[in-house]
Amino acid sequence: MCQSVWIIISLLLCSMACVSATEVMVLDDFEYADERAAQAAWQAAEGSEPVGLMPSDQSGGEMALQMRCNFTRGDLRRAVYDRNVDLDLTRCGTICFDLYGDESSVVGHFTIYFRSGAGWYAGQVGGLRKGWQQVRLAKGGFRTEGTPAGWYHIDRIRLSAWKAAAKDSFCAVDNLRAVSESVVVVLGSNTKGAELRAAHLAADTIYSHLTGVGLSVGLIDQGDVEQGALAGRKLAIFAYSPNPSEAELSQIEAFVNQGGRIIVFYTASDRVAKLLGIRRAGWKRAEPRGEFQGVVFRAPDVVGLPATMRQDSWNVVLPEPTGKNARVIGVWRDAEGNEGPPAVLLSDTGAYMGHILLSGDTENKRLFLLAVVGHLLPEAGEEAGARALEPTVRIGRFGDRASLERFLNSSAPVTGHEAEVKAGLEAARTAEAQARHMLAEKRYPDVLAAAASVRGALADAYALCQVSRDGEFRAVWNPSGTGDCGTWEEAMRRLAAANFNAVVPNMWWAGVAHYDSKLLPHSETFLQKGDQIAQAVAAGKKYGIEVHPWKVNWNLSNAPQEFKDQMRAAGRTQKNHTGEDIDWLCPSHPENFELELETILEVALNYDVAGIHFDYIRYPHGDSCYCDGCRERFEQYHGTPVETWPEECYSGPLREEYRNWRSEQINRLVRATAEEVRRVKPHVKISAAVFGSYPGCRDSVGQDWVRWVKEGWVDFICPMDYTGSDDRFQQLVARQVGLVGGRIPIYTGIGASSSSSQLSPDRVIGQIEISRAQGADGFIVFNMGEALTMTTFPQLAKAITSGKAVLPHNAPGIDFKFPTKSDTPVLAPEDDSLAVEVTVTSWGHHALKATGATGTVELQDVQGHSVADLGALPPLTQEIAVRVGRHGGVLRLAAVGELTFADGTRKRFIRRSRPFAFLTD
Repeated sequence: MCQSVWIIISLLLCSMACVSATEVMVLDDFEYADERAAQAAWQAAEGSEPVGLMPSDQSGGEMALQMRCNFTRGDLRRAVYDRNVDLDLTRCGTICFDLYGDESSVVGHFTIYFRSGAGWYAGQVGGLRKGWQQVRLAKGGFRTEGTPAGWYHIDRIRLSAWKAAAKDSFCAVDNLRAVSESVVVVLGSNTKGAELRAAHLAADTIYSHLTGVGLSVGLIDQGDVEQGALAGRKLAIFAYSPNPSEAELSQIEAFVNQGGRIIVFYTASDRVAKLLGIRRAGWKRAEPRGEFQGVVFRAPDVVGLPATMRQDSWNVVLPEPTGKNARVIGVWRDAEGNEGPPAVLLSDTGAYMGHILLSGDTENKRLFLLAVVGHLLPEAGEEAGARALEPTVRIGRFGDRASLERFLNSSAPVTGHEAEVKAGLEAARTAEAQARHMLAEKRYPDVLAAAASVRGALADAYALCQVSRDGEFRAVWNPSGTGDCGTWEEAMRRLAAANFNAVVPNMWWAGVAHYDSKLLPHSETFLQKGDQIAQAVAAGKKYGIEVHPWKVNWNLSNAPQEFKDQMRAAGRTQKNHTGEDIDWLCPSHPENFELELETILEVALNYDVAGIHFDYIRYPHGDSCYCDGCRERFEQYHGTPVETWPEECYSGPLREEYRNWRSEQINRLVRATAEEVRRVKPHVKISAAVFGSYPGCRDSVGQDWVRWVKEGWVDFICPMDYTGSDDRFQQLVARQVGLVGGRIPIYTGIGASSSSSQLSPDRVIGQIEISRAQGADGFIVFNMGEALTMTTFPQLAKAITSGKAVLPHNAPGIDFKFPTKSDTPVLAPEDDSLAVEVTVTSWGHHALKATGATGTVELQDVQGHSVADLGALPPLTQEIAVRVGRHGGVLRLAAVGELTFADGTRKRFIRRSRPFAFLTD
């Protein structure tokens, strides 16, 4: 086996030798002499079978490490293998390896860990597909477990394949490498709570933009910078880095003084500002709203800059040039088109922008970043230009141009947009020819602009080739709780214009409320803008949009410090296993349980809301809670004292029992909420935003959402399936649909702009298509705001949401009883026909009493098109048997009809079964 060594490589991109050097450290090439040697290096843990070796056709060698996943053993929750090492990965920006899956449904997700000190860094790969895939994990995106000491001293690598199904299978790993790029994005990790989440989003936004156009970029954090990770690099981008330490500032100064360049967004200390030749002349809040809606660029020598860029910033730093040949290259523009103060400055040593780079306006933000990066580092511009045409094939759910064009040509006549699609394809071909000519002339910035035109034409054509489906939840999560469109009136108008039918706004946390709460402190939002629930509900009723207020449970991040201190002094906050404080309420504490329940009931009772939506309905991570109260309450449950606390419960013989008990602390709040809300307002729907991977989330954070579904405690579920990988998205949704088994509607969460994904409008459309095809009943997009409503909504409204849709959770109770029970995503009848028993169990729960329903049972495809009429809907509580003959494709039964209410009004409804498909011959 080769020893770990540093290798300098040049990337070959589009048949061009790229001049930006990348350092690669081979951590393991897995070229072991035999299985005994592999087993000596990689030791099985937690009862896993010993590793093996398998032939590999991946470049770099002949063998790969085989991990045996014998998941028919009930006690094996993951296959785990450890190797002791002595590594300094400070300079590393990306961890890369090749990953093989034998079956796509057996391994739920794969995690690679690096141990340092008393903790671990963990990088996750969502679901394995069959065959090989190349994995790139940004180091700054690794989460921490315990208290790792730093990337400069890694003493163990751990590979973990997590169980998703009780089957025996295997996976394999090859070519494990640590990559150090010349360009890095720096994550502002020296903070916590809401600021840390903002820092992650800011860093991920810039990272995804640059990697999305093929630029080799690493992601490191402030701790890496403190340890000298900038040395030898050429460009560092500080996306949002509050609280720089003295050590970090010294390293940045040394980096710039040695010829490095920096791009800084929003937060810049006086020392960093001096390095850039600027000073901060002030700070300004957007008054009125829309004052900093976008940026106008004027710098002809910065080749490739877009004319404008959308931002919608709510406050900005006002910079002024002072030296280093600093100059203004972009100014703010308001919603009326008026130009304002400087927004972007460029100097000999770097660039500065007076706010973080927000999501939305993807193409122009990419052009802006690449123009500035290319100006400061010409070889990076060459690399991006050489790769510019590759991303143009990634449109919607299609990864290659040929498949996309086949879809467009076959769908356009059906959707009635044949002429527009034909014109779009021709425009794309013309722009592509221009781009290739520019590429040959090495006009790299111009290539980027032409490639954007190619992508835009194809994306528009793709948006037109969609089908609107009735009986579908179309919603957005709104983290601010204000609608983010100026007023709730305007937010609801935009939702209705795009034919959305629900909004889920974050209205209260564990320690603060946007409404007139008598139990929690009022938020600044409430004090400045008034009762947000009341405003949202009133505007929602005007435009026909359901409002499901979102409660952040347990988490005290946004609470006033006085409230946090009060809770901690009362022993009501969480601790990790080493006794460190965590700003979350402890779920096992009886007073916390009562506070959570009463604040939920406060909203349900006092506002005419359509539902209550749980979020953070879990523990923060696997290392909580181990407070004194948890010990006392667990010992009472267990029946005997815990002799060695918390070790016996954290990693010892009581670990599994403690995890089960911990999960029950979360369950009891969901159960009590369902019981109490339905007792007083039975029509108010209970729902939850949940982690996508199950059962991993039950063990890691106590979130047993499948039990909530089976017990009937929730009316619908919204898994947060945020990912830029459509393969991973498909696997998540398919698995979740199987677990829900048609008991309640499932609405998939799509991360248009999240910490895990940044999706262009066509990619959002693609994931809606995938969601429908897997049997989901609707979708909810993260997150609501100017960017989403101004860029994504118009594309959705062209076709995929062009018609109105009734909400599945408002249908009567319909039981579709299949002859077999299974958690497989799509049931597969073996015979030429399928008999299904259909029962109307209730008229459902509504604000106005329903007195009856009429309708039919249909056979539908996943787009909601009727395939066959199977007869009339049966009377209440009576059962009918319908028989479905063999048809092609994925199918669903649907109850379609009208409910009649006590006042004589009628409303349409659609409720679908779980998906099924006949086996092919």
